[in-house]
Amino acid sequence: AFQKGARLIYIGAGTSGRLGVLDASECPPTFGVPEDMVIGLIAGGAEALVRAAEGAEDDPKQGAEDLRDIVLTADDVVVGIAVSGRTPYVIGGLNYAKDVGATTVALSCNPR
Repeated sequence: AFQKGARLIYIGAGTSGRLGVLDASECPPTFGVPEDMVIGLIAGGAEALVRAAEGAEDDPKQGAEDLRDIVLTADDVVVGIAVSGRTPYVIGGLNYAKDVGATTVALSCNPR
């Protein structure tokens, strides 16, 4: 995907979202990639990095909207991170990514 100029986009809520943003922020200095190649999106936006954004994870439309805002393409890869595997914000984002034709990955800690 990277060879085609695509991006890796993490989408998550709460701690899951923070981990995606953290990994995205470490990729440029660690691997020498452009800052816009790996992106982290968190439910509730930047404020949710330092304060809980209660309820932000419950909006599947916002997950899709956040991906629309960065102009998601079919070449991109979207990794949804949700401990439960059921977070509406993440599911909404992954469904939108699938509709666009992007590669999707779901990362969960739920054994079911």
